[in-house]
Amino acid sequence: MKTIGLLRQSAPDLASLIENAEESKLRTVASVVVRAVVSRTGLSHPAVDRALERLEVAAIPDAGLRASVHAAAEQLDEEYFALKEPLEEREDAGKSDSEVIMAFSRARAASAVAAALGDDKREAVASAAYEAVSATDDSEYLTDAVKRALAT
Repeated sequence: MKTIGLLRQSAPDLASLIENAEESKLRTVASVVVRAVVSRTGLSHPAVDRALERLEVAAIPDAGLRASVHAAAEQLDEEYFALKEPLEEREDAGKSDSEVIMAFSRARAASAVAAALGDDKREAVASAAYEAVSATDDSEYLTDAVKRALAT
């Protein structure tokens, strides 16, 4: 299943906005989605900051920058798993631990930023949105941000 199909399952309104967005607006939508998720999760990382700047000014993907952000996302994933592993024996497997939840959210936010830098604009924004929804568990927040961006 394509990413847009997965997004349709968890955030149908957001998926619809992406599917119907003009090609020329897709990088703007990707930028809005990742800025929203980075803001919501409090993610701070130099590679992510550079990527956000890049998305703001250039519609051309940057493979090197994407690799840097992807490496940051992998590092954040490792931090998440390191926090979660000692809690695996608990009934909730650590899913209610606020530190674990924030680590997961930051890792998914970094993955969203890496995805937004992809070559295929529509796939990039769909993947970024899918990761952002996973990070925030708030598709309405992201949908509203995209609606505002598309209205301008």
